[in-house]
Order: sequence, then structure tokens, then C-alpha cells
Amino acid sequence: MKGDLTVIKIENLRKSYQSTQGDIEAISGLDLDINTGEIFGIIGPSGAGKSTLIRMLNLLEKPTAGSININDVDLTELSSKDLRQARQKIGMIFQHFNLLTSRTVRSNVTFPLEIAGVGKKQREKRADELIELVGLTDRADHYPAQLSGGQKQRVGIARALANEPDLLLSDEATSSLDPESTKSILDLLGKIREEMNLTIILITHEMGVIKEICDKVAVIEEGKVIEEGKVLDIFARPQKALTKKFISSVVDFDLPPKVIKLIKEKRPGQLIRVSFIGEKTHRPLISYLVKQYNIDANILYGNIDEIQTVPFGTLILDLEGNPESIEKSINFLINEGLRVEVLENV
Repeated sequence: MKGDLTVIKIENLRKSYQSTQGDIEAISGLDLDINTGEIFGIIGPSGAGKSTLIRMLNLLEKPTAGSININDVDLTELSSKDLRQARQKIGMIFQHFNLLTSRTVRSNVTFPLEIAGVGKKQREKRADELIELVGLTDRADHYPAQLSGGQKQRVGIARALANEPDLLLSDEATSSLDPESTKSILDLLGKIREEMNLTIILITHEMGVIKEICDKVAVIEEGKVIEEGKVLDIFARPQKALTKKFISSVVDFDLPPKVIKLIKEKRPGQLIRVSFIGEKTHRPLISYLVKQYNIDANILYGNIDEIQTVPFGTLILDLEGNPESIEKSINFLINEGLRVEVLENV
């Protein structure tokens, strides 16, 4: 179950690479706290440092500076032997699957157990349990070339779970998949989190993936966290331009310029965007606003979506009336706990 116990604490993490032009800093003083049982999304544009960051979480990439504490153990201070043992409790899912083409599904899943020295009977039993969990029992003796992309990723997930990890890292695990396969993989990760109480860190450049499955999200740009919080809060109150850009890719609530131009030409007024969450989506606040403040509220855009089964709504309103009444009506919405943005004075 999700809890408030911090399982991962990253402090002042830095990673630099040498080049002919001097040092290039991929990760730049990054701090993150991730709690046990969370699905924590990390999103950013290409070159933001996402993949470098996730590879540092199991020290496939060594930090230039900073600390990575997992369950109160700083991985950066471990000996090679202790690090190998610690890595067994950190599973990783890769974008391009990284399956061994000469091995069957079952043999791919048993591979990390072979490395760990687990006996044949025990590792095959564990592999069959995991193959059933990911829905590939009828493909256990198939080779990767005989599988679809979604099926290959299911094998990758089963393999990542072989050593019963506490932490699962997912590096763009759905970016090579079609939408239907992406949805099925995300559903599977959600099921695995619930059944195994895993903490999952999910790297992606797709806000739809964050919206579908993550509890919290960190937005990174140029190697730094620029915004972080619960997914619902970030969708309702994005602060940074990059965050708003990502959200607009899945919740398109901008008016076409021609519509704004027509409103400008028509008469004075004010455009606002109102965002609301949960039970507030069912309350007749706009109706009350119109009656109470004697203004007109023309709905130009409206949408209700879901973020992990919680309703999330957006309205764009064209407010007409006395400027003082309009101001009071906006304050009313804010006092009711809604997010209000003034889009355009027209």
C-alpha cells in the first residue's frame, strides 16, 4: 500500500560528461523524495536528463556528486560486491526490451535468477509464476522474434520482477508501443504495484502515461526538477510553461485565436479558465455565480476527464457584466477552491 515512508531520497545529484567543448552537466543538483508504494513519474523533453537519472538510480551510471539513498542505504558508498547485491532488489524495464533473442520467454525470465545462483527448479517455478502474472503462459516456450512489442515488454516486466525487487525502474517502457499495448502495459504495472506493494519510478516524455498511472510527478528540464507534486495538483495548478505544454498534449483547453478575435470585436468582457477536481465537478457553481452576481457566463469550452478515476474538469468562460461584479464572481470561484486563470481581457 502507498504510504508516507520515504524509500528513495536523492540529494544534490549531479552528472557531468567531458567533451571537447568542456564539461556537459546532464543532471544538475537534483533533489527528490519518493515514498514507498508510489508510482512516481518523471517527465521531461529529450535531453532533459531523464534516462541519465534513471540509470543512476541503480548506478549503471555513476554520479559525479550527490547521494542516492534507497531504504536508508547510500548506493554511492557501497563496495562493488554490496552494490551487486543491492541491484538485485532494483528491477529495470527498458524501452527496447533488451531480451536475449536466443532464449525463450521462460529462459529470459530465469536469466537474472541464474546470475543470482538460484537453483534450476526454484528459478523455473518463479519464472512460471511471473509469466502467468504478465499473461504469457501460452507463450512461455516462444522466442522474442515470435512476440509482439507488447508481449516482449511483458517478458521484460516478468524478468525485472524475478529477484522480487522492492523498486521497479521503467525507462520509457511504453514509448515503442501502440496505444492499445501501452494501455495494457500501464494496467499491468498498476496491478503489479497493488499486488506486490512495489515502488515504481517511471520515466516518460508522454503526459498521457503520467495521467493514466502515476501518483506523483516531477517535471525536469536541463537536469533540474522545475515542478513536482501530486498528479492531480499538477494538472489543476501547473506553474511552469513546460508543465503546461505537457498537460496541453492530453487536455487541450486553449481557444483558437479566431474565437478570441471574434470576442474582442464583439464587446468588452473577460475570458477565464476554470479548473475543478472531484466533487466540485458536480456542483452548480456557474449557475449560482450568474444569479448571485448578475453577470452572463458564456461557456466557450468544457471538458471533464479522469485522472486515476478522479474527475478533472475545465471550463473556459466568457464573462459579461459590470467589471466589479466580474471581479467578485472570480473571487467567489477562487474561494470555492477552484483554479481560475484570466486568459484575456477583451
